[in-house]
Amino acid sequence: MNDYTPSGLDGKVQKTLKKIFGFDSFKTSLQESATMTVVKGEKDVFVCMPTGAGKSLCYQLPAVLAVGITIVISPLIALIQDQVDHLLALKVKVCSLNSKLSAQERKTILADLASEKPRVKLLYITPEMAAASSFQPTLNSLVSRNLLSYLIIDEAHCVSQWGHDFRPDYLRLGSLRSRIPNIPCVALTATATKQIQDDIVVSLKLKQPVATFKTPCFRSNLFYDVQFKELLTDPYGNLKDFCLKALEEKNARGVYSGCGIVYCRMRDACDQLAIELSYRGVKAKAYHAGLKAAERTSVQNEWMEEKVPVIVATISFGMGVDKANVRFVAHWNIAKSMAGYYQESGRAGRDGKPSYCRLYYSRNDRDQVSFLIKKELSKLQEKRGLLKESDKAVMTAFDAMVNFCEDLRGWLDLDLPASLIKASIAAAAIATIAEGYGHQ
Repeated sequence: MNDYTPSGLDGKVQKTLKKIFGFDSFKTSLQESATMTVVKGEKDVFVCMPTGAGKSLCYQLPAVLAVGITIVISPLIALIQDQVDHLLALKVKVCSLNSKLSAQERKTILADLASEKPRVKLLYITPEMAAASSFQPTLNSLVSRNLLSYLIIDEAHCVSQWGHDFRPDYLRLGSLRSRIPNIPCVALTATATKQIQDDIVVSLKLKQPVATFKTPCFRSNLFYDVQFKELLTDPYGNLKDFCLKALEEKNARGVYSGCGIVYCRMRDACDQLAIELSYRGVKAKAYHAGLKAAERTSVQNEWMEEKVPVIVATISFGMGVDKANVRFVAHWNIAKSMAGYYQESGRAGRDGKPSYCRLYYSRNDRDQVSFLIKKELSKLQEKRGLLKESDKAVMTAFDAMVNFCEDLRGWLDLDLPASLIKASIAAAAIATIAEGYGHQ
């Protein structure tokens, strides 16, 4: 479906980049190379770029140029909706088939897909939808009419059992790929170790040689520190000061230069922390699955529009959220792995400006998470009789997170000039360990 000749290809890509996406040039040469390789459609492609590096463009631009339809498989309906809204704002014909649609909306989309010349360019679905028997006639029809241009697997780390975000439904995508071996396949993720990368290639049955595009994890504009909660006389006050310092309040009216995210493990902690920060003068709202959908949407919109500078959320928030001026990400509880922490903290500073990442560490948190992981492993052992290496990797990854926190001993202090150097060292350590133990 990708009938391109080398001559004029660069021109078409540059024209589309400017006209549709509004960019004069690509962010990086790696992003450009990945996009051009996908456009040519001669190889399967693996893209591993940090949060905010522009992975989505690597398949969205080729999808706009292609004659047929690009199917994008993504793990969360909320994440899909963010992508759909973004593309609709750019006047790209895009839609999503999911369980939240009304019967009429679903009928309209399926009618377009069944038409001789479908209007839609990108179709977003979940892995569950990709495997559903109800979707197979649509897929078979697109393939038989040569209308399927690309198969895109977003958040591809979900296919790996070594990952902290493993989704069993992603394993079925290998058999889907087997049915359409001649359609170019693109797998994308934020960070992945060599082990997980190999797992992705094998599980998704990507054709060798796979064109691989991977950037280092380190981002020099992010400054990290660890605070020991037990050593703080007023942890809430410490967090408030951190928020204000990172946001750089501009004037007496409380206008900030950006916004921030505070992550909590439990919903109740989100509610409590939002109240504590607001009481201390930093307007904050909670976001978690315990809220009604309309309330969650309202909170997210207020934060996106910077009516509320701080959102206090469980880690489900943030995947796919495209906001460049997040000046800080704080973790009120220890993350379960360096890779998870790297990705969550990496939502800060996508605009390249200095941004701050703080983790509040307590041994009580450490012991609670350790207990929960061991309890889950014990259940698996009872069920299977033997633990796989990939099961044990969860505990290994958490131990690496604990070691990182306890080795730092909270020696980073953002008030010290030398902290910028130290924080860069910490950022490099985060990136290195995330690469070593990474699952995302």
